[in-house]
Amino acid sequence: MMDELDSRILAQLAKPARGDELAKALPDVSKRNLAAALDRMTRAGLLVRSKKNKYGRAEDFGCMRGTFLATERAFAFVSPENGGDDVFIPPRADGGAWQGDRVLIRLSDTPRDKNRPEGAVVRVLERAKKDITGTLRKRGRAFFLEPDSGKFPVIEIAKNRQAGGQPGDKAAVRVVFWGDDGKRLPPQGVVTALLGESGSMDAAIAAILHENAVFDAFPNDALSQADACGDTVDPAEAARRVDLRDKTIFTIDGDDAKDFDDAVSLEPLENGHVLLGVHIADVSHYVTPGSPLDDEAWKRGTSVYFPGHVVPMLPVALSNGLCSLNPDVDRLTFSAFMELDRDGRRHKANFAKTIIRSKARMTYHKVNAILAGDEGLRAQYAALVPTFEQLNDLTHTLRRRRMERGALDLDIPEAEVVMQDGQAADVIARPRGDAEKLIEECMLLANEAVAEYMDKRDDPTVYRVHENPDPEKLRAFASFAKQFGYRVDAGKPQDTAQLQAVLNGAKDKPDQRILPTMLLRSLARARYDAECIGHYGLQAKFYLHFTSPIRRYPDLVAHRMLFKALTAQSFTNADHVFCAEAAVQSTLREQAADNCERDVTKLYLADYMSRFLGEEFDGVVAGVTSFGVFIELPNTVEGLVRIEELPGSGWEFDATRMTLTARSGQRITFGTPMRVRLVAASNITGQIDFVPADQPASETH
Repeated sequence: MMDELDSRILAQLAKPARGDELAKALPDVSKRNLAAALDRMTRAGLLVRSKKNKYGRAEDFGCMRGTFLATERAFAFVSPENGGDDVFIPPRADGGAWQGDRVLIRLSDTPRDKNRPEGAVVRVLERAKKDITGTLRKRGRAFFLEPDSGKFPVIEIAKNRQAGGQPGDKAAVRVVFWGDDGKRLPPQGVVTALLGESGSMDAAIAAILHENAVFDAFPNDALSQADACGDTVDPAEAARRVDLRDKTIFTIDGDDAKDFDDAVSLEPLENGHVLLGVHIADVSHYVTPGSPLDDEAWKRGTSVYFPGHVVPMLPVALSNGLCSLNPDVDRLTFSAFMELDRDGRRHKANFAKTIIRSKARMTYHKVNAILAGDEGLRAQYAALVPTFEQLNDLTHTLRRRRMERGALDLDIPEAEVVMQDGQAADVIARPRGDAEKLIEECMLLANEAVAEYMDKRDDPTVYRVHENPDPEKLRAFASFAKQFGYRVDAGKPQDTAQLQAVLNGAKDKPDQRILPTMLLRSLARARYDAECIGHYGLQAKFYLHFTSPIRRYPDLVAHRMLFKALTAQSFTNADHVFCAEAAVQSTLREQAADNCERDVTKLYLADYMSRFLGEEFDGVVAGVTSFGVFIELPNTVEGLVRIEELPGSGWEFDATRMTLTARSGQRITFGTPMRVRLVAASNITGQIDFVPADQPASETH
């Protein structure tokens, strides 16, 4: 984050200038402070210092900042920070950069390919990671780590830095020296954790968790604080709150959920409106700022879920106990009350600290069955059925209004691994019925209401934001969608109706099933921010996360800031700084959790499929690349058919149309049906390989 002096220096640099020239232009700045600022800005890549000792903006010297994207070959690419095409980095021009590093590069005036920008790394500005996982190896007297990813170099380990590890062990290594190509000195590291025997699925999972800084064990001080909260609500605290224990309030979650942090209620009002109540576990009452629990929640940022397991943000004593809205017990909550008319318009929103006693722990499966007319379940939950039906009607109204304002409905099927006795028993497309949509709409409404309240008061909090799509990426999507007959004007990103028209048209069309995924990739990634800049995908002017403080740190921050606003407490500059820092930290931890969940799930999918080696399946092409095609099965599992395994010869890849065409004229594109045979599935790498079913067994390897 730039400070005021940095901004003043940049303002003076309409053209490169020497340090003494800047000193004259900024007479109120001491030479010491100016020199420190210039050094800091140069190290950050904001400025470049020429051989003539002139300082200038990076772009003034043909430089730019970006993220280093390694390949498993000698060359690499850099993704510019300010957008634009990736820059090709030829062999021996990486400047010692590793995968994910933030770097400063200088663009070449004479690129090898005139149609592709080329450059060389000038300096590594920031290392992406210091901990690398892989397998310990020994060659002669040399002991080293062979990283799991070929995008990282081999790391040498000194004898006294091996932590008892043996060749063949999976391990985590902390890099202590990044190497020096000029002096032919290899990178060096220290073994920090032994993760199991290389080649086992458990070790592969442990490596993924460690790489993403996801750890099961909590520090003792955090566990002690959680245990000290007890397992019942303090009567004195209950007496200070709005008492909702006699109200019809219930939770609706997945069958396997253990932590219930949101409950809902619906009451008719005399004016013909309804009062929707969204009641959220009051985690902020127990997790106080600066406490051991808060420090650990900050580090984790979010709970991490993968098949059969959860790594919670808070200790189980809170996440599954005192903060979980279990039925028939008193629980402290923070409630949002929204008055809605029959057309779903919100007229009022109020917020209060409350105490509830949930009347039922409902599941999506049960509520979906009740709404579908299951007589047995309707009789069992007769007292709640009218509320379910009223909420369902309201949900459809709210959803219709959201779609009318331009929200995007990116309903992309996700694979769900069904676990049994610790093993993957099945893989299905995750269902999404009326009950799931009911809870989604209620939570969205509460999140918007809290965000609007805080933004209109100009009080600090953490918002959930989603920027407009990058014009270049949207143009690429428009070009791709055009071949299916859709017209998308990339110059009008706010016209989301044209994008929704593509999504609606692609439904139930196998040859167009890639379009929602392609659109998703063209959109910006949602993140957290201290400024309310809106949410593009939801077309919401105000939005934040309020409804899951058990498992998301930004929700916990939103609770704290909302309570300060409601109780007229004064906000300080420290509150604003804290929210800005919490937004950055929460975004980073969310990305790490997403990476972890995706990579571990891939291992379980491959492990499940490995029992079907040699069997044939009907699938469709879900991805086309220069090296082969990805085939998606009806259960959503994807595997690769390598280009050399395809029948025919002379296959050419068209990146614009995303097709492969053989010399014979045979064409493969998205949605092309293909019967395949499974030939490999690794629960160590997550790789699944198919070959065309009519290919003789002798040709598979």
